[in-house]
Order: sequence, then C-alpha cells, then structure tokens
Amino acid sequence: MDKMTNSKTRRKHIRFSHTLLDQIEESMNSENSQNFSAWVVDACRLKVREIQKNFKR
Repeated sequence: MDKMTNSKTRRKHIRFSHTLLDQIEESMNSENSQNFSAWVVDACRLKVREIQKNFKR
C-alpha cells in the first residue's frame, strides 16, 4: 500500500472555494463540530444517499 491508502480509507485531495469553505466552517461552528474530515465525509454520504434514492425512482 502507498502512503495515500490504508486498509480502510484512502486520501483524496480536494480544493474548496473560499466562500464554500467559509460556509462549511460556519456550519461546523453552529454544530459545535471540530472535525473537518468527519463533516465532509458526512456531507458526502448524504449526497450519495440522495442520488441513490433519486436513481431508484
């Protein structure tokens, strides 16, 4: 395995616009969340579920 992978996860580099990053940070603050990675993973899971639900229709 390379440095970007372990047995359960894989890294993916991503860029955010300043505006979106500010909005994410505001949302994290309102939720009292301090884990950016967990917040992004949760948001991605919600998006995947939404797409899968719409695809099944």
